[in-house]
Amino acid sequence: MSVDESQQFAPVRTTKSRHLLAGILCGGLILTGPATARAASGPELFSKHCAPCHGKDGRAQTPAARKLGVKDLSISKSSDAEMEKQILEGKKDDRGTQKMPPFKEKLSPAEISTLLELVKGFRK
Repeated sequence: MSVDESQQFAPVRTTKSRHLLAGILCGGLILTGPATARAASGPELFSKHCAPCHGKDGRAQTPAARKLGVKDLSISKSSDAEMEKQILEGKKDDRGTQKMPPFKEKLSPAEISTLLELVKGFRK
């Protein structure tokens, strides 16, 4: 087989076919992307990460809250910076025992901001 004959079996890669392939791939990403990348809402985040101890309404009326001495978020006077630090680093008692786990590895900065706004909404 000569060089000319082997080229006739090679796939034709035109600009048009590359654009079509790129469009198909991007279209697939657009259709599947938002479903997997959707950010959780404040109530979803709070329910998953905070409500087991702080309660659904943030008032710390749960068995875990009573046992651990969890504070009522509706009367919190903490600043945004203090709350953010506590969410990121967790909370330890005077003896160094972990009372609240750190969430810096579990929550994104956007999720933490969403939680802060929700928690501030619990205040009276």
